Amino acid sequence: MVQHQRLSLPRWLALGAPGIVFFALVLRGPLATVRWVSPHLFFWLVLVVTVLCAIGGLAVVTIGWRRRLAEIAILGASITASSLLAVVHGLTTPGVLYGSNAAIVVSAFISVPLGVLIAMPVIAPELRLSRAVSVRWRAWTTGALLLAGATATTLILDPDLVPAPSANKPLTYLVVAISLTGTFALGSRHLRLYRVGRRRASLVASIGFLYLGLSSLVWFSTGPFSIAWWGAHLIDALGILAAISGLGFAHFADRSIARTLSPILNRDPLVALELGLTPTVHRFIAALDEKDPVTRDHVVRVGELAMRVGTRHGLTAQQLRTLGLGALLHDVGKLLVPDEILQKPGRLTTDEFETIKQHTIDGAELMASSPLLAPAAVLVRSHHERADGSGYPDGLSGDQIPVEAAIISVCDGWDAMTYTRHYRPALEPEQARAILREGSGSQWNTRAVDVLLDEIDRNGPVTTNIFDAVGRHDTSAHTADDVCLDALPDRLRTRWTAAAMAKT
Repeated sequence: MVQHQRLSLPRWLALGAPGIVFFALVLRGPLATVRWVSPHLFFWLVLVVTVLCAIGGLAVVTIGWRRRLAEIAILGASITASSLLAVVHGLTTPGVLYGSNAAIVVSAFISVPLGVLIAMPVIAPELRLSRAVSVRWRAWTTGALLLAGATATTLILDPDLVPAPSANKPLTYLVVAISLTGTFALGSRHLRLYRVGRRRASLVASIGFLYLGLSSLVWFSTGPFSIAWWGAHLIDALGILAAISGLGFAHFADRSIARTLSPILNRDPLVALELGLTPTVHRFIAALDEKDPVTRDHVVRVGELAMRVGTRHGLTAQQLRTLGLGALLHDVGKLLVPDEILQKPGRLTTDEFETIKQHTIDGAELMASSPLLAPAAVLVRSHHERADGSGYPDGLSGDQIPVEAAIISVCDGWDAMTYTRHYRPALEPEQARAILREGSGSQWNTRAVDVLLDEIDRNGPVTTNIFDAVGRHDTSAHTADDVCLDALPDRLRTRWTAAAMAKT
């Protein structure tokens, strides 16, 4: 499992090496002129595979529509559109139902580029078009399917309506470049989701998109029925099937999670993180819910907001995963804070505040007890450090504070101010903004403040409760990832046991 977790972009690209080597051997080598002419075999193989791919694509669209998963619906529409044109490619095979015709070339020529165009809101979510589609994604997918259906029908009814493009022309190079760029972008996006959420289905989808792009190299082959031609069709089919399988399985088994998702494309890393959470995280959040529901609701909101800010900040997939875990569990140390202090409605005394401050150290040690959570321990310890060095527990300042901890800190501050707490009512958003601006550069990292406010301006505050299911489903069957009491320091083990006994 560790090897999968460390899969880098170069290693992922290396997974495409077999396809590249294949084309290198058969495009211009001694095998380039070898042909196996069998129109009827090609007709049936392509027709069966592409119909299955189109059905699978529609199934992915259905998952997206039913569960309000915009990206899944859009990618499903992209795959379906490409598959429908591939169906035309098979149906118009010369020598079976049709004679010589242009549609067999035209359908293949526009298949992948059309799919890339439909998937553009996923490939480039920051475009103005993408933001518009994020709230009109049902109309986008419906229009895409109608366009693909109309194009396929037109080519079937009049296979010579559009002239066939010629190989080795500038337009061919442009189409291949669009196909490679778009499919590699989709593949690397799902690789990123895999590295955040550790879902093998996302890895399968990413490899599928990678090979779908490689199949476009067929335009540099020596012609129909060559080995490269047959191989490209096989690679294309396997790529689409892998992408469909990955997209479907990644979201099919998580019904309770999918109900909480909203159709905002740039929140996909949130989905990936939620799907990859360990039972230990669920147990910690459930324990917070039992101890103090206000704290529990606070941390799940901070978890979502921190992931949104981290995504906009440009953090890597590994940083996003660590950030998400740290943000969700930044207050886990409060499990060891006495209830009368944690839920006190008024101002804390000096001694009580010192007890509260201990939650950063205790939380980090609790995180360190689990190998899967340990990388985020430093974020839990440092989320109350201040940019000017006046924070706690270590008095870090400036760049000494990890960027992920700085993001958690500002998200923690925003949420604490804009929601009612035990000791005071919520502030108006404009008041909170003014306080963040005033504390920018002293209490909070300036860049983190800017990105947080920009994210809120663009997408609004947390309203989706995307982590609402965390800690609220049955985790009793999971034991392997649970915190081992023997791994805790003596002082924490004693306090943890005492706190557990106090609940009963």
